[in-house]
Amino acid sequence: MLDVIQGMALGCLLLLGMIVLRDFGRLAVARVFLLVLLAGSCMLLHSYVPERWQWLTSDTMTTVPALFWLLCQLAFAHKPKFKSVWTFIALYSFLAPAIARPFGGSWPASEPLHLFGWLLPSYCEYLLTLHGLWVVAANWRDDLVESRRQMRGIVIGGVGVAVMVIIVSMNTGLGARLPLALVVLTCAVVTAYFLLHGRVGALLGAAPPVNAELVTPTPPEPVLDKDVQRLRALMAEGFYRTEFLTLGLLAENLQLPEYKTRMLINQTMGYRNFNDYINQLRISEACRRLLAEPQTPVLNISLDVGYRTLSSFNRAFKDIQGCSPTAYREAHPDQKTA
Repeated sequence: MLDVIQGMALGCLLLLGMIVLRDFGRLAVARVFLLVLLAGSCMLLHSYVPERWQWLTSDTMTTVPALFWLLCQLAFAHKPKFKSVWTFIALYSFLAPAIARPFGGSWPASEPLHLFGWLLPSYCEYLLTLHGLWVVAANWRDDLVESRRQMRGIVIGGVGVAVMVIIVSMNTGLGARLPLALVVLTCAVVTAYFLLHGRVGALLGAAPPVNAELVTPTPPEPVLDKDVQRLRALMAEGFYRTEFLTLGLLAENLQLPEYKTRMLINQTMGYRNFNDYINQLRISEACRRLLAEPQTPVLNISLDVGYRTLSSFNRAFKDIQGCSPTAYREAHPDQKTA
């Protein structure tokens, strides 16, 4: 029975990997997803691999938390930033054990190698998994693409839990192969269904149609013109300047359900994230005022357009304009805007 479950889990991972490689292989996030599948396969095959090669499967298994964290960053982070301490933690979590593994049997637990090569990396694995889940959950309500919002729930409820169970088992030695195989099998089946059903590209991106001439795209649900007009009128009045502005507050003022407000901004305005939409409106006004009011301090303008701090205004401004507000003003000394 154990071998059957192991075989079914491996078969699901292989099938899922082949489909992802065929349809999404050109995408970076899909390649990371394939590495996650490979690491899961190594976990299932570890006990069947000859002992002299088990170091290879062990090192591959250790990359699961880092790969999960990277997958969450690429798939769900608003603007992934890899020049951070989290990238160092991710690399350390699997490189340190790989370096320490050949010496693991000859060093007592009190030695520094055990601390820095085994104990600290195991704590890093928990941190990476929790941070990955936090990335998935952060700004949940701001995501305007409904399929991605659904996939966030799948990642939190399925893949994240499976990764945490695997980490606990690897670090503590608890759990037989049967429970882990069942975890992997269940996670693979659920993920495959929600990931590939309808080819919506919720996690990996939209797959190209097999035959463009034969595929008729499904038209989006029509958005009423009056709703578009109300949204534009509300923003023309400066509603985007509201501090602590959320999608729920905007929906309440439009007297629309949140899901319709998301669809309105996504399908009509073309934005995938609520913060992107609001930042574009705020920074557009800030640009006009920076040039039209050269004596007005940047801080005053940032507060007027809805930012609570100068640092958040500077970050948003640089993301959109590619420079700081001060540099933007200095680059256009002779331009005046109404």
